[in-house]
Amino acid sequence: MPRSSEKTLSAILDAGFRLFFKRGFARVSMDDIAVAAGVTKRTLYYHYTSKDALVGAVLDKQNEQSVAAFRNWTAPSTPKPEVFIAGLFAQLAEWSTQPGWTGSGFTRLGMELADLPGHPVRKASQRHKSALIFWLSDELSRRGISAPKRIAEQIVVAMEGAVALTVIHGDPEYFAIGSNLASKALSGELE
Repeated sequence: MPRSSEKTLSAILDAGFRLFFKRGFARVSMDDIAVAAGVTKRTLYYHYTSKDALVGAVLDKQNEQSVAAFRNWTAPSTPKPEVFIAGLFAQLAEWSTQPGWTGSGFTRLGMELADLPGHPVRKASQRHKSALIFWLSDELSRRGISAPKRIAEQIVVAMEGAVALTVIHGDPEYFAIGSNLASKALSGELE
């Protein structure tokens, strides 16, 4: 792909990311994305034949960046699983205080299109949540936790609930509740 095409593709994906994550799927048009990317509609449609294909590509790119962010948040972490998980929830709480924060775009977009199970958004959201569980399971396993996949699933449920309730209520204290639930999962108190 020529350099100008790489720059164009990057501009399209970046514009799509900003708009889809801010406004959702239904409230963004291909015209909006073309304008935000600084390209013509013809160029946009050359790279992506539909809004469905574009949003799937946006989420696939964002998946890599999102999992990398989780790794960076926890990189200097202690080997103690309790401290690792508490730090993860503290980072989530800090993330929620950013101006214009609206939670996880994967969750929001996936829920917006809940009635379309085969849609690229739903598939990309499933891949992202599975990657998050896989990453967390690996981290727990390295810290000596038995049944790491099951516990990772429980912790991700606590994370998702904390994110959703923080979006709805505007109160990051839900991350403290999620952290408490995650601690119970680590200690085997949850089934």
